[in-house]
Amino acid sequence: MNKKPELLAPAGTMESVIAAINGGADAVYFGGKTFNARRNAENMTDEEIKTAVTLCHQHGVKVYITLNILIKNNEISEIIEVLNFFKTLNLDGLIVQDIGLIYLIRHYFPEFKLQTSTQASVYGLEGVLFFQKLGFARVVLPREMPLEQVAEIKKKTTVELKIFVHGALCYAYSGQCLMSSMIGGRSGNRGLCAQPCRKNYRLFDEHNRLIQEGYLLSPKDLNTLADLETIMASGVDALKIEGRMKTPEYVYGITRAYREGLDTAAGEKITKSIDDQAVMQVFNRDFTRGHLFNEADLLNAQVGKNRGILIGQVVSNAKNPKNTNKKSAYQPLAIRLNKNVELNVGDGLSFGEDGKTGTKVDAIFTLEGRRLEKGLGGETVTIPCRYNVLAGTALYKNFDKNLMDSLKQRGSQSLDQPGTVVNFKLNLKLGQPAEIQVETQGQKACYQAGFSPETPLKNPIDATMVREQIARIGGTGYELGDIDIDMDEQIFLARSQLNTLRKEVLIKLANTLTETAKMTGNRLSSEQLITVVPLEKELHRKPERSEKSQGAAGRKKVSVAFANMPDSQFLKLLANQSLDQVVLPLLGAGVAEKTALLKDQGIAVLLKTPKIMDDELTKTVRQLLNKELNHNGYLIGNYEALQLLNKTTYYVEADQSFNLFNTLATRALKEWGVSGGVLSPELSETELQEITEHSEIAMVLPVYGAQELMVSKKCLFGCQNCLEKKKGVSGSCRQVMSGKLVDERGFEFPVERDAQGLNHIYNGDTLFLREEILELEAVDTWRIMHRNESLETLKIIIDYYHQQIYDKHWGLPEGLDTAGSTRGSFKRGVK
Repeated sequence: MNKKPELLAPAGTMESVIAAINGGADAVYFGGKTFNARRNAENMTDEEIKTAVTLCHQHGVKVYITLNILIKNNEISEIIEVLNFFKTLNLDGLIVQDIGLIYLIRHYFPEFKLQTSTQASVYGLEGVLFFQKLGFARVVLPREMPLEQVAEIKKKTTVELKIFVHGALCYAYSGQCLMSSMIGGRSGNRGLCAQPCRKNYRLFDEHNRLIQEGYLLSPKDLNTLADLETIMASGVDALKIEGRMKTPEYVYGITRAYREGLDTAAGEKITKSIDDQAVMQVFNRDFTRGHLFNEADLLNAQVGKNRGILIGQVVSNAKNPKNTNKKSAYQPLAIRLNKNVELNVGDGLSFGEDGKTGTKVDAIFTLEGRRLEKGLGGETVTIPCRYNVLAGTALYKNFDKNLMDSLKQRGSQSLDQPGTVVNFKLNLKLGQPAEIQVETQGQKACYQAGFSPETPLKNPIDATMVREQIARIGGTGYELGDIDIDMDEQIFLARSQLNTLRKEVLIKLANTLTETAKMTGNRLSSEQLITVVPLEKELHRKPERSEKSQGAAGRKKVSVAFANMPDSQFLKLLANQSLDQVVLPLLGAGVAEKTALLKDQGIAVLLKTPKIMDDELTKTVRQLLNKELNHNGYLIGNYEALQLLNKTTYYVEADQSFNLFNTLATRALKEWGVSGGVLSPELSETELQEITEHSEIAMVLPVYGAQELMVSKKCLFGCQNCLEKKKGVSGSCRQVMSGKLVDERGFEFPVERDAQGLNHIYNGDTLFLREEILELEAVDTWRIMHRNESLETLKIIIDYYHQQIYDKHWGLPEGLDTAGSTRGSFKRGVK
């Protein structure tokens, strides 16, 4: 029989914590008011967190705190205070993303058990091995990973593995989405995603022909309830339900459904209390089994929010038979209910496939106007409605009052407060002082009596009698655990003496617990407290870089990174420019020959690994890394590549996909053998200044080019391969395609699908930083990101950053202008 994995439930409030416990969760995860990836959730205060941790532990439920956003330099002191507080709580783990935070905790708070957030972007076995080597307790695998790969990784690692099994899916790979921050300054990496993937878009092909429109980036919700036995067989350690911003009713209902599903899959006989209909009713955007089971049809272009379940259709609008879907005064709306459904006052309805409009059911009537208590399946009834809705429109119930009331009642049931479990050990030896020890919650107390067991005159005591006396702890507030007795066979103690042993050791235990509470409570001793002072050297010490890459007279090195491999003729003509470095795709055609061509011209070459590397692609990359390509180093995009290159002597540079956000992150990268790093595009000028001045690795700043906002495994284009895969025919999206997305405001976003089948969405405005970057003196290299610029345009750009930007009279050379350009987050930063 396969082991039952831990069932991990979300909690954004204290009510949700209680609902999760009542629902049967093995563990819960939640965040405080700051530093977690659901900053828009209600979240909990420090006092609520203390209460929640105590309550969970009393009921055998583990607690993991989320600290899973990127941290700015000016927040380091605040997060140290948070960590000091968490040290008092006996947490079961912290869930983290930020490289600098990982460095901080490993060096200054080693007592915490760390887990990766999905925002940390682990894609395969090598990434898991990297964090296993760092001493992490658990790694979460991406939602894009098939279950077969999960099982293979489990066989080859010792660290615990976690996967998502239910809830909302992101369109993009987690941790690699910049769309929200570039559009409105709200960063998903900072817990404030504005959910651009739930908006309306139009998709055009490369010939500007409309392909489709709707909620094109909106995935269905993940639901694997029917597959739990298969999932258990993979050996995965923990199953995560998404939903920290959902209601306690959702938390209880979905947790209960998975508790019952897991217990059933394990062979236990249970009575099911949450059926599939209830799961659909609680929340769904339609369901998918996701990439776990290689489903192709993951997107739902019709709806971007909870639509509920289909219960009937609109028959007519009594006052306006033409129906214009416009809001008006309340009027009767006739609806026909499907069989086996029920409509009650207080239910919520949505109209049509998109569910954009809807109404609350305030009353139910017959066609003749007689008030009803409820509408039953097969009936045609009327309800008051302020919308004119077309006859034949599908009718969905997106809120079931009776169901939600039931879930609320069951999820909020009062939790019995169990006493603290105590375990006893006794040492009863002839002629030696009687000794007893008690232990609870990691605290121990011992008592040595002034009397000793004696030789019995008549009947000796036995273990049963000793256990009976020690077990009499009723009224003490403790619950009995184990009683371990080490005693000689022929001894005697009076019952009153055994009672004395029990009473005295419990008094000592109470004193110990009181002293511990005074010492730790809300404060730590000076020896335990970590302050920001020891970190001043880390944050502000003068850098001693192993590789200074600035050119002569303080000029920056100019680097061009190609998104796609250019042809040899393009490179030959480019090599005559004043160019210091070129970045070529490691997997590009003719990489060895093109590297040699550039090296012959005195241009350094970095080879760029793919940004997303599953285990299949990692094998290909591994083979290429073993070849002699006469290059200068690597630009790596993920932890998989970092693990593969852990013993290399080449220069290694971490790309912006590592989300380099603070000075401590540069310390971490240096410790991991990385000599350079590309700065996060979400940092402001002031934040960039702070990091670069105190970094001990080379700093690279992207200054020009198309910014990738999303990368995704979910196909947008609806090509023949996709259509065949939806029908169950083997196929994959390997055809290279391009087009553009247009949002509701008319903004355009170029889209490309590469030979790996990954979809890339770019900002429609080109990043173009100008004279302001001269203030960042500690930056070593300026990087131009080439996507589709012509050779002539690229030459002008290179010359601008090599020479003209340094001229006293700033201006743009002929051929360059600021139309269609952006400074990104350089001036405003992100929230």
